[in-house]
Amino acid sequence: MSALSVASVIEKNRLDSGTPFLVCLDIQVISPSTGNLVETLYVVRNSEPITWQGNLYAALNFDVDIKAEAGEQSDISLKMVDYTRAVQARMQQYGGGVGFGVTVSVVNAGNLEQPPEIQEFFEVVGAKAADYNVTFTLGSENALAMRFPRRIQMRDRCAWRYKSEECGYTGQMTSCDLTLRGNNGCAMHNNTLNFGGYPGINASGYRGV
Repeated sequence: MSALSVASVIEKNRLDSGTPFLVCLDIQVISPSTGNLVETLYVVRNSEPITWQGNLYAALNFDVDIKAEAGEQSDISLKMVDYTRAVQARMQQYGGGVGFGVTVSVVNAGNLEQPPEIQEFFEVVGAKAADYNVTFTLGSENALAMRFPRRIQMRDRCAWRYKSEECGYTGQMTSCDLTLRGNNGCAMHNNTLNFGGYPGINASGYRGV
C-alpha cells in the first residue's frame, strides 16, 4: 500500500470534496485458531446503505488517518463509530480483531457498476475498542513487513471476487460468504467447481504460493 494511495482514499472521502466517491470496507473476520474466514462485514462511509458488487454495504461513520514522520513508516489507522457493536462483537469472539483483513475500495457513487477507482488490502495488526469507538491499526506499507507468500491457500475460504471471471457465477443470488458449504457459499450457488479454496489441505495449516 503506497502513501499516495492512502492519501487518495482520504481525499476522495472528504465531505467537502466535489468528487462523488464513496469509501467501502470489506472487513474479513478471520478465526485466529484456524486462519479461516468466518464472515465478511460490508460497510460504506455514507448516510445510507448501498449495494455494490452484489453485496449490501451498511452505512457506518469511519475515517482513515495517516501519521508519518521523516524516516519512519506510516501509521495507518481506521477509526469507526460502531453504534450497533457489530464489529466489537466479532472482535470479542475472534481474538480481538488482530489478524482480520480489511479491503478499502473507493467507488464512484454515480456509477456503482464500474470497478473501484482504488482498492487496497490491509491486515489488522492492532485493535482496540472503547464505548462505541473501534480503532484498527492497519498493516504497514513497508515491503519487508509484507506477508510472504503473498497468496495463502486456505481450506474454507474462496480467493475469488464474487461474480468475477474466476468465480464464474452468473445467477440471480446477490451475495456470497466465500465458503464452500456455508449458508451462502459455493454449494448454495451450485458453483462448487469454481471454488477458489483448497478443501483438501490440512485444517490447521496452509500452503503458500
